[in-house]
Amino acid sequence: MVSLPVFNTPRLRLRPLRRGADDEALFAVYGDARVMRHASDPPFTRLADVTRLHDSVERLLAAGLSHEWAVALRADDRLIGTCGLHSFDRPALQAQVGCLLARAHWGQGLMSEALRALMAHAVGTLGLRTLLADIDADNLRSQRLFSALGFDPRPDGLYQCRLAP
Repeated sequence: MVSLPVFNTPRLRLRPLRRGADDEALFAVYGDARVMRHASDPPFTRLADVTRLHDSVERLLAAGLSHEWAVALRADDRLIGTCGLHSFDRPALQAQVGCLLARAHWGQGLMSEALRALMAHAVGTLGLRTLLADIDADNLRSQRLFSALGFDPRPDGLYQCRLAP
């Protein structure tokens, strides 16, 4: 089975999702309508939705199509969100970035910290040269976050970041 590396930042740990141990926290994030407002999927309505999430994450990782990390606080390893690389285009050395963060942790710079670690892994370990983010036109919070990380808007609505080798 493929395993993901663990990354520590000053306040966070990016680690693989854990069945059982993370389920309630995942449900709290993915079940929050405000967190999910700009996501491509509707909010979770049942804890069983978390089981399907785990199944999907494991299947996509095994197929080499997606890498999804838990964003956890270093102090207690409690999951507060997720971030990942998806839709790999290996010939173009490109992937899409996605992330979700529990509302209680918005505005603290935590997702910026997590995504900087993810971007370093994308270029340093995976050899990617371009990252894309699909951000809704009215998601100003995410637009500011990704712009601060070096992503620029494209005419097709995606945001793009060219990574330095």
